[in-house]
Amino acid sequence: MSQAIYLESIAGVAGDMFVASFLDAGIATAAELGALPALLGLEGVEVVVGKVRRAELEATHLKIAVAAHSEFFHHGHHDDPPKHAHHHHEEGGEKEETHVDFSPETHGHAHYFQIDGLIAQSRLEAPVKDLARRIFRLLAEAEASVHGLPVEDVAFHEIGAVDSIMDVVMASYCVAKLGACDVYATPIRPGRGLAKMAHGTYPVPPPASLRLLAGMPVAPTPEAVLRKDVELSTPTGIAILKALAPRFVSEMPAGTVLASGVGAGTMDLGGFPNIFRMTRFDGAEGHALPGSFERDQVVELACNIDDDTAEHVAWIAAQLMQRGALDVWLTPATGKKGRPAVCLSALADETAWYALAEWILKNGTTFGVRHHKWDRLKLFRRMERRETPDGPLTYKVGMTRDGQVLKQKPEFEELRRIWEAAPR
Repeated sequence: MSQAIYLESIAGVAGDMFVASFLDAGIATAAELGALPALLGLEGVEVVVGKVRRAELEATHLKIAVAAHSEFFHHGHHDDPPKHAHHHHEEGGEKEETHVDFSPETHGHAHYFQIDGLIAQSRLEAPVKDLARRIFRLLAEAEASVHGLPVEDVAFHEIGAVDSIMDVVMASYCVAKLGACDVYATPIRPGRGLAKMAHGTYPVPPPASLRLLAGMPVAPTPEAVLRKDVELSTPTGIAILKALAPRFVSEMPAGTVLASGVGAGTMDLGGFPNIFRMTRFDGAEGHALPGSFERDQVVELACNIDDDTAEHVAWIAAQLMQRGALDVWLTPATGKKGRPAVCLSALADETAWYALAEWILKNGTTFGVRHHKWDRLKLFRRMERRETPDGPLTYKVGMTRDGQVLKQKPEFEELRRIWEAAPR
């Protein structure tokens, strides 16, 4: 029998709702979660747990309380601030921020590299660290992508960062306590209308959330939710689900229910329960897909070319990589009337494939581009900066969901610079 969990975004998902559902199901205790800030070296941070009612349903609710005038990320915070910064938001009513006075020097910002370092150097167990860092990397990459910044330049409001750090670490702790299991989930409910953020008013889902949702199924806001403008799922909640790479289904899989838990959001949605629910069960053997690797969907583009020069085809392939293709390759083929040809193929994520196909049609000689969606199974990965005899190098590390390292290698571009600098 295989262990599995089923995650339901009944009214969307936020980090606190996700964790509260695991707490309600007995996967973790309030005392265990309350001990996590100390393992991170965060002082003046408390995990507050209570019971609330949402549309007459009792649910567990939690929030992070931060003592006034607490200081975080002071180590290296002022040393070399990036030139650009974006402030990650956690709006839509799922969060109640505790406001803290900041000195003019701090500007109230905590940068991604500081948060990643904080988690990496903490006393958390390795599986918790690895998952938490992976979730925050997803958040930072989404913010960097929509604002055109390097990942290292992404910054978070400091208290919002503490809130998100705790949500991410608590979620990682709960998942790690379960051990290896299969993960199922319902489509995510982003919400509708408009949301006010620090930089203006944006459509729901906001840009970073939309980027995170790439490759993930979504569902409309239930008609029973009467609010015109409502953000049901936060970036942190979406990133947690994305990192778990669940198998999305429309109903609960078959199996024997072992436990269930309900986590409450902060908003009161009237007659519709603002909750996230998790169910733990034993599934029939072989029923679920193995849960050790990440899953997503990609689009393969392909076209046959028999009337272009080798130089121009090579340029097209290079341009596709520069424009966001995940991979590009050329395969020898035989065209019409026996003419030598080449099949140009490119792999892209679901948000980028159409723009790449359009570019091929405008800049290549082909009259058509085929496209096909593939399910993909892949290793979880992280980037590590390491000291080597040739100087510092960035390594790509491939691993299973529980943090088992399967392969690792340095980045090619950095190796190429070393090779090119070597005396001949």
